[in-house]
Amino acid sequence: MHPGCAAAGPLLALALLAGCQTGGTDLQRPPPGPTLASEVSTQRPATDAKGCYAELKAPAQVETVTHQVQVIPEQRDAKTGAITQPAIYREMSAQRMIDAGKPRYFRAMCTADLTPSFVAMLQRALAARNLYHGRADGTLDPATGTAIRAYQAPRGLDSATLSLRAAQEMGLYIYTP
Repeated sequence: MHPGCAAAGPLLALALLAGCQTGGTDLQRPPPGPTLASEVSTQRPATDAKGCYAELKAPAQVETVTHQVQVIPEQRDAKTGAITQPAIYREMSAQRMIDAGKPRYFRAMCTADLTPSFVAMLQRALAARNLYHGRADGTLDPATGTAIRAYQAPRGLDSATLSLRAAQEMGLYIYTP
Protein backbone atom coordinates (compact mmCIF):
# COMPACT_ATOMS: atom_id res chain seq x y z
CA MET A 1 0.00 0.00 0.00
CA HIS A 2 1.29 3.45 -0.83
CA PRO A 3 2.17 5.49 2.31
CA GLY A 4 -0.04 8.40 1.16
CA CYS A 5 -3.09 6.14 0.89
CA ALA A 6 -3.03 5.24 4.58
CA ALA A 7 -3.42 8.91 5.54
CA ALA A 8 -6.13 9.48 2.91
CA GLY A 9 -8.59 7.13 4.65
CA PRO A 10 -9.30 9.38 7.66
CA LEU A 11 -9.25 12.51 5.47
CA LEU A 12 -11.76 10.99 3.08
CA ALA A 13 -14.09 10.11 5.98
CA LEU A 14 -13.79 13.66 7.31
CA ALA A 15 -14.62 15.11 3.89
CA LEU A 16 -17.68 12.87 3.63
CA LEU A 17 -18.86 13.99 7.06
CA ALA A 18 -18.32 17.63 6.14
CA GLY A 19 -20.62 17.14 3.17
CA CYS A 20 -23.38 16.13 5.59
CA GLN A 21 -23.27 19.44 7.45
CA THR A 22 -26.32 21.67 7.08
CA GLY A 23 -24.53 25.00 7.11
CA GLY A 24 -25.19 25.68 10.79
CA THR A 25 -28.97 25.26 10.60
CA ASP A 26 -30.43 22.38 12.53
CA LEU A 27 -32.75 20.05 10.71
CA GLN A 28 -35.96 19.88 12.66
CA ARG A 29 -38.53 17.16 12.57
CA PRO A 30 -42.07 18.26 11.91
CA PRO A 31 -44.15 18.37 15.07
CA PRO A 32 -46.13 15.19 15.70
CA GLY A 33 -49.69 15.19 14.47
CA PRO A 34 -52.58 15.48 16.89
CA THR A 35 -53.28 12.42 18.97
CA LEU A 36 -56.69 10.96 19.51
CA ALA A 37 -56.48 12.25 23.08
CA SER A 38 -56.96 15.75 21.70
CA GLU A 39 -60.39 14.64 20.48
CA VAL A 40 -61.59 13.94 24.05
CA SER A 41 -63.48 16.65 25.90
CA THR A 42 -64.94 16.95 29.37
CA GLN A 43 -67.72 19.14 28.00
CA ARG A 44 -70.97 17.35 27.23
CA PRO A 45 -71.87 17.90 23.56
CA ALA A 46 -74.70 20.33 22.94
CA THR A 47 -78.06 18.74 22.21
CA ASP A 48 -78.00 20.30 18.73
CA ALA A 49 -74.39 19.27 18.00
CA LYS A 50 -73.84 17.74 14.57
CA GLY A 51 -72.51 14.22 14.36
CA CYS A 52 -72.40 11.49 16.96
CA TYR A 53 -70.54 11.32 20.25
CA ALA A 54 -69.47 8.55 22.58
CA GLU A 55 -68.96 8.79 26.31
CA LEU A 56 -65.94 7.51 28.17
CA LYS A 57 -66.76 6.65 31.73
CA ALA A 58 -63.69 7.30 33.83
CA PRO A 59 -63.34 4.97 36.81
CA ALA A 60 -63.74 6.45 40.27
CA GLN A 61 -60.58 6.81 42.31
CA VAL A 62 -60.92 5.30 45.78
CA GLU A 63 -58.42 5.46 48.63
CA THR A 64 -58.25 2.91 51.43
CA VAL A 65 -57.30 4.37 54.83
CA THR A 66 -56.17 1.95 57.53
CA HIS A 67 -55.66 2.74 61.21
CA GLN A 68 -55.50 0.84 64.49
CA VAL A 69 -58.11 1.04 67.22
CA GLN A 70 -57.37 -0.08 70.80
CA VAL A 71 -59.77 -2.86 71.81
CA ILE A 72 -58.35 -3.81 75.25
CA PRO A 73 -56.02 -1.49 77.18
CA GLU A 74 -52.74 -2.77 78.53
CA GLN A 75 -52.66 -4.39 81.99
CA ARG A 76 -50.00 -3.30 84.52
CA ASP A 77 -48.77 -4.77 87.79
CA ALA A 78 -50.04 -2.51 90.60
CA LYS A 79 -46.82 -2.72 92.62
CA THR A 80 -44.11 -2.52 89.94
CA GLY A 81 -45.97 -0.79 87.13
CA ALA A 82 -44.65 -3.38 84.70
CA ILE A 83 -46.87 -4.33 81.77
CA THR A 84 -48.40 -7.74 82.43
CA GLN A 85 -50.45 -7.85 79.25
CA PRO A 86 -49.94 -5.54 76.29
CA ALA A 87 -52.83 -3.65 74.77
CA ILE A 88 -54.76 -5.33 72.01
CA TYR A 89 -55.43 -3.39 68.82
CA ARG A 90 -57.65 -4.06 65.87
CA GLU A 91 -56.92 -2.79 62.39
CA MET A 92 -59.76 -0.79 60.83
CA SER A 93 -59.96 0.02 57.13
CA ALA A 94 -62.27 2.44 55.43
CA GLN A 95 -62.52 3.57 51.86
CA ARG A 96 -63.11 7.09 50.72
CA MET A 97 -63.75 8.40 47.25
CA ILE A 98 -61.12 10.80 45.95
CA ASP A 99 -62.64 11.39 42.52
CA ALA A 100 -66.03 10.23 41.30
CA GLY A 101 -64.75 9.91 37.73
CA LYS A 102 -66.05 12.54 35.36
CA PRO A 103 -67.36 11.42 31.98
CA ARG A 104 -65.50 12.48 28.85
CA TYR A 105 -66.81 12.68 25.30
CA PHE A 106 -65.41 12.22 21.81
CA ARG A 107 -66.76 12.31 18.27
CA ALA A 108 -67.57 8.79 17.18
CA MET A 109 -68.89 7.03 14.13
CA CYS A 110 -72.68 7.13 14.07
CA THR A 111 -74.39 3.78 14.48
CA ALA A 112 -76.14 4.23 11.15
CA ASP A 113 -72.74 4.48 9.42
CA LEU A 114 -71.51 1.20 10.92
CA THR A 115 -72.99 -0.90 8.14
CA PRO A 116 -71.75 -4.45 7.59
CA SER A 117 -69.75 -3.32 4.55
CA PHE A 118 -68.13 -0.49 6.55
CA VAL A 119 -67.34 -2.83 9.47
CA ALA A 120 -65.80 -5.36 7.06
CA MET A 121 -63.66 -2.56 5.60
CA LEU A 122 -62.68 -1.56 9.17
CA GLN A 123 -61.77 -5.17 9.98
CA ARG A 124 -59.55 -5.35 6.89
CA ALA A 125 -57.87 -2.04 7.85
CA LEU A 126 -57.22 -3.34 11.37
CA ALA A 127 -55.95 -6.67 10.00
CA ALA A 128 -53.53 -4.79 7.72
CA ARG A 129 -52.15 -3.20 10.90
CA ASN A 130 -51.90 -6.67 12.51
CA LEU A 131 -54.52 -5.77 15.14
CA TYR A 132 -57.43 -7.93 13.98
CA HIS A 133 -57.07 -11.64 13.27
CA GLY A 134 -60.62 -12.74 12.52
CA ARG A 135 -62.66 -12.88 9.33
CA ALA A 136 -63.74 -9.61 7.76
CA ASP A 137 -67.39 -10.59 8.08
CA GLY A 138 -68.85 -7.16 8.82
CA THR A 139 -69.91 -8.05 12.35
CA LEU A 140 -68.99 -5.58 15.07
CA ASP A 141 -68.03 -8.31 17.53
CA PRO A 142 -65.85 -8.23 20.69
CA ALA A 143 -62.72 -9.12 18.67
CA THR A 144 -63.30 -6.07 16.45
CA GLY A 145 -63.83 -3.91 19.53
CA THR A 146 -60.58 -5.21 21.01
CA ALA A 147 -58.75 -4.36 17.77
CA ILE A 148 -60.28 -0.87 17.71
CA ARG A 149 -59.09 -0.33 21.30
CA ALA A 150 -55.62 -1.63 20.34
CA TYR A 151 -55.48 0.94 17.53
CA GLN A 152 -56.79 3.88 19.56
CA ALA A 153 -55.26 3.32 23.04
CA PRO A 154 -51.63 4.09 22.07
CA ARG A 155 -52.93 7.34 20.59
CA GLY A 156 -54.56 8.38 23.87
CA LEU A 157 -58.13 7.13 23.45
CA ASP A 158 -58.74 3.92 25.40
CA SER A 159 -62.11 2.94 23.95
CA ALA A 160 -63.52 0.13 21.84
CA THR A 161 -65.90 2.62 20.20
CA LEU A 162 -64.48 3.79 16.88
CA SER A 163 -63.74 7.51 16.95
CA LEU A 164 -64.36 9.60 13.90
CA ARG A 165 -60.70 10.70 13.87
CA ALA A 166 -59.44 7.08 13.98
CA ALA A 167 -61.69 6.19 11.04
CA GLN A 168 -60.26 9.18 9.16
CA GLU A 169 -56.66 8.20 10.03
CA MET A 170 -57.25 4.73 8.61
CA GLY A 171 -58.72 6.25 5.45
CA LEU A 172 -62.17 4.79 6.07
CA TYR A 173 -64.28 7.87 6.49
CA ILE A 174 -64.23 11.37 5.04
CA TYR A 175 -66.09 13.92 7.07
CA THR A 176 -66.26 17.64 6.57
CA PRO A 177 -67.99 19.63 9.30
